[in-house]
Amino acid sequence: MSQKKDDYILGFDIGTNSCGWAAADKKNNLLKLRGKTAIGSHLFEEGHSAADRRGFRTTRRRLKRRKWRLGLLEEIFAEPMAEVDPSFFVRLHQSWVSPLDKDRKKYAAIVFPTAKEDAKFYQKYPTI
Repeated sequence: MSQKKDDYILGFDIGTNSCGWAAADKKNNLLKLRGKTAIGSHLFEEGHSAADRRGFRTTRRRLKRRKWRLGLLEEIFAEPMAEVDPSFFVRLHQSWVSPLDKDRKKYAAIVFPTAKEDAKFYQKYPTI
């Protein structure tokens, strides 16, 4: 393969969905490359918006920050709460577990230390 020693110009047209190119000499005559005219283009698949991924990322970050803030609050109030009710945060972390799931449930009550106090509270405030 021999190299071209004369000056030449490369032209590119870069768009959103395509890239075009051409090679010409100083007199704007198209050059030949491997026996073919040195001109062409390549079409790409249309780009997609990042809105979907951004929504997932935003939600993930929001939940992470919320978890961090709740952990910080729990850390701040751990000692004062331990004086009043030592098992409050444990029950709080298990409050999402179904009462029917006996394997994962360590405490019968969710808000108060005993199930009777819980039942009494929920009778008085049924919407909570």
